[in-house]
Amino acid sequence: MKQICVIGTGYVGLVNGTGFAELGNHVVTVDIDAKKVEALKAGKMPIYEPGLEELVERNVRAGRLHFTTSYEEGLKDAEFVFICVGTPEGVDGEADLKYVRAAAETIAKTMTHPLIVINKSTVPVGTGDWVADIIRNTQPKPIPFSVVSCPEFLREGAAVNDFMHPDRTVLGSLDKRASEAVAQLYLPLRAPIVMTDLRTAEMIKYASNAFLATRISFINEISIICEKLGADVIEVAQGMGFDKRIGHHFLQAGVGYGGSCFEGDETVFVLDDDGFVNAQPLRAFFEDVTDEYIEVIKPQGKRVLSFNLETGCPEVADVFVVTRRPYQGDMLTIKTSMGRKIRVTYDHPVIRLTDDGFERVLADEIRPNDQIMMLKMLPELASAPRQLNLIELLRVSELANDVHVSAIDETFTQLYAQFAQYIPSEMLRHPYEIKQNNRMPLSVYWYLVEQGVLDVPIDKLQIYTAKDSATKLNAIIPVDTDFMRLIGYYLAEGHISIDEGRAGAKRHRIQFTFHQDESEYLDDVRDILSRMGLKFIERNNTNAQTIIVSSRIFAWLIRDYLKCGTQSHNKRLPRFAFNVSRTLRYELLRGMFSGDGAITPVNQGKNLIIEYATVSKHMADATVLLLQSLDVIASVRQRMMNKSKQLAHIIRISGYEQMNRISTILGEKRSEHIQNILKNYQRRITPHGYEDADVFAITHVVDIQRETVDQMVYSLKTSLDTVITAGGTIIGQCFPKDVSALSYMAQTHGMHPQLLNAVMEINDFQRKHVALKLHDLLHDVNGKTIGFWGLAFKENTDDIRESPALAIIKMLMEQGAKIRAYDPVAMPNAAEEMPEIVMCNNPYEVAEGADAVVVATPWNEFKQIDMERVRKLMKQPIMVDGRNMYEPAKMRELGFVYRAVGRGYNGEGIA
Repeated sequence: MKQICVIGTGYVGLVNGTGFAELGNHVVTVDIDAKKVEALKAGKMPIYEPGLEELVERNVRAGRLHFTTSYEEGLKDAEFVFICVGTPEGVDGEADLKYVRAAAETIAKTMTHPLIVINKSTVPVGTGDWVADIIRNTQPKPIPFSVVSCPEFLREGAAVNDFMHPDRTVLGSLDKRASEAVAQLYLPLRAPIVMTDLRTAEMIKYASNAFLATRISFINEISIICEKLGADVIEVAQGMGFDKRIGHHFLQAGVGYGGSCFEGDETVFVLDDDGFVNAQPLRAFFEDVTDEYIEVIKPQGKRVLSFNLETGCPEVADVFVVTRRPYQGDMLTIKTSMGRKIRVTYDHPVIRLTDDGFERVLADEIRPNDQIMMLKMLPELASAPRQLNLIELLRVSELANDVHVSAIDETFTQLYAQFAQYIPSEMLRHPYEIKQNNRMPLSVYWYLVEQGVLDVPIDKLQIYTAKDSATKLNAIIPVDTDFMRLIGYYLAEGHISIDEGRAGAKRHRIQFTFHQDESEYLDDVRDILSRMGLKFIERNNTNAQTIIVSSRIFAWLIRDYLKCGTQSHNKRLPRFAFNVSRTLRYELLRGMFSGDGAITPVNQGKNLIIEYATVSKHMADATVLLLQSLDVIASVRQRMMNKSKQLAHIIRISGYEQMNRISTILGEKRSEHIQNILKNYQRRITPHGYEDADVFAITHVVDIQRETVDQMVYSLKTSLDTVITAGGTIIGQCFPKDVSALSYMAQTHGMHPQLLNAVMEINDFQRKHVALKLHDLLHDVNGKTIGFWGLAFKENTDDIRESPALAIIKMLMEQGAKIRAYDPVAMPNAAEEMPEIVMCNNPYEVAEGADAVVVATPWNEFKQIDMERVRKLMKQPIMVDGRNMYEPAKMRELGFVYRAVGRGYNGEGIA
């Protein structure tokens, strides 16, 4: 008798734990869900699986099978520990490894003696090495262990039989003795045992599933051709199957074996090499990719703002992969009470907040009043510099060869004799110009500094590019309240232009334009520029005054180093806006709102709101998050501004507490006006539309819009399986698994898996094909009642994941059809996911008054249906048999309009 611990009580964990107990071992099964454990102790099964309940009861009674929530109890005497936790997936194959990570970390913290850790969960290739690293790095003290991959091949509905009578057992490990020890557990099953390395074992699982899916997709493709040509796909498959090279398995045509993404313009918050946070569109990851056929990239060292669903705190996550692909299908726009929008494919994972905590659901499952979270607290980030050393920064810039350094006094002239002899002639032809003009090229300055013959405090230096009437700039720029406010003014009222000057020279001009009455802001800009050492000129136009700085270096600083953009449509927050202190973040916003902000009176002037408008989507998205980091929750809306052809993003702040908190955000002059109105507030109005939850704010879904699109979509995989998007919205992200995962892994290594991609396309079309048949038979499904026999993805299970039936139902309901359905065991799960379906007590109740019936799951009880009774109950005797359960000739004889899959007798098939 071996001592075994099994982590997880789902299909894999419960079946394996019970199976090993049945073989005479002592098994402790651990699950963190206390309700599930108590139910199992009471003999209640969490899943439907034929024969499982009897086995559990027998082995619990015999004292060989135990259930607990305690890892300590499970691992106390264990020799082997099986990780059998879920790896939830979306329609496009999202593989969420957080439960595997949690299990590995807890095992590492709890183990007190050597263990063999066996991974049974379906995971991407390479996870075994990852699990080993997690355990090794998490252990409080080193304890020997080995990791073995033993992929599961259980079929839901036949899992007990598959455990007891496997075709083979696959074991992979870098430790041969560990593999041999695990092999001893499986010897009583008398099945072949394949022993290999970790990654090969993991690959066997994916390759097996992908091959089976390929066979199914192949016969489904043949079925469509059969319908067109009047052939019978069942007889075609039988004829093929007698060839021993092919065989009969998985040649049954049907509705398919059972991708989630963002739009490319979706904002994510990416950390650059310095750890500074920048808002950028997802498509920007592909900016340097010139090959349009490359759809998967692995960005090196990229990190994004993310959210840890386990700790409930923001974190920085690694980006593992970014994908793009053409997409034809439904795109959902989820709108919230604060104007936030989530725009994703219908099957993209979205994070909502429930009474039980965070819940990851498909976008298609989101409903009005669901709670969506908006991040407030920022994770720990690298600190922004306290000052900008432009001599250091420009040294590695494209301007380096054009930059000159001068001293604010006569230092270079006075020290010339000490360093002149060290200047190589090839570096500077006329070194005496340094003494004459008290300046030198930046390259000469750095050469002399590195030789140790020049030591001048940098705060005594200025830099410029033109030699004559140059606009000089202090070499050290403090990152202080003045500087951040100046950048805010630029974002609101500034732009950069390049003009052609004398002798074809390019003049880079930075302009700040205000209304002539905005003297407070004009004076502030003048003072800050002067303290930076910059000269400027001013021009007056009708009701406007413009301050102009002509400086290539100042333009470079704003445009290239801070990455603030040049025109209104491409403006961005400075690259370290999220890395500075709260005080400096506020000063940046103060400059922005002073330039482009407005006070809007409401309630006949008794109350007010503050608004800020920009045509830059990504700056608006970042500004909203920046405000939230200061505990200010703004609403967002879009509209066309007066005389503008560009959509403006309006950021609106309201509520007494918030207004009082930011009363100086429009400057001192308008602050008095704000304070005077706030004093007269008869009641302190709390802003509507959100709730404060410290780390994040909660907003509510108010509307969900669906549209069919034909466009490129993007996704990314992070180490935390979440990402922060526009306005701080916390959202899930996708990662492919099984067939799509194999395709993904091939693409990340430079291959183009055409066959696997075609398999997925055929599978998707097979489901649409059923809807097309119904359209052809009913002419219009809007208002029609369509019945479904079967909801589970296959017979003998209550599992609805990847269910073809539900995918087809969604298509039909979107077109106005009414759905009635019956399934022997899967209705509770289906009702939870799609409450709009009318659940019936039996197949006859489904047929009553139906315009058509679809056979979606091949349950045995459907084989003995009284079809005469069914026909009389139906409004129209139309049946689409997605599982080829009945004989076409017999169904026609009974008076049905019958369409099966690939059985196009007399050319009656519908393509």
